[in-house]
Amino acid sequence: MTIEQPENDAQEHAEDVFDVREKSSVRDRLLTRTCEWCGRPVDYSGIGRRPKYCSDAHRKRASELRRAQARADRPVEDGGRSREPVRELIERTETITRTVVRRAPAHPVMPPPPQSPAPAYELPQTPEEWWRTLQALHGLAASGSLPEEWRHDLARACEVTAERLRGPGAQAPSTAPVPEQLSRAERRRRERAERKKRR
Repeated sequence: MTIEQPENDAQEHAEDVFDVREKSSVRDRLLTRTCEWCGRPVDYSGIGRRPKYCSDAHRKRASELRRAQARADRPVEDGGRSREPVRELIERTETITRTVVRRAPAHPVMPPPPQSPAPAYELPQTPEEWWRTLQALHGLAASGSLPEEWRHDLARACEVTAERLRGPGAQAPSTAPVPEQLSRAERRRRERAERKKRR
């Protein structure tokens, strides 16, 4: 502030003063201001426009923010931001797992052992195999191991088979020879005896 006073003020006398005029002028000069982005102080030299930001990076960020805010203020139909609160739709799934514990039985029940599949039945392929099969059937019939209800059916089947084997016009023998049922060991013993006789 500057106050102008008349010269020789010390020589003035109260009776000589008719009027007093004072003139004052005030001038403000910007020295510093804070950055509009980060708030740091920015020095101003007094020349040119007043600085708003402390760096070009902060000026660019502020410009991007103003453009984004302008886009957000547009109507929603034009791509603006909605003013409605965010709503969420939640689906809740509840899973209940029930475990039942029972008392063990006094005598644990063991599962039956797995059964192997029955082998496929194959018919005898040679006359010797058929002879041994019929010998086995004869042995079962002689020992009484066959059930009574099987005997009639098996006998009828054997008779029909014998007629087919003899062919048409053949006469059935009056008495059919009954093959002797021998064990494997007995057959081997007789074979060894026959070989010794031949020597």
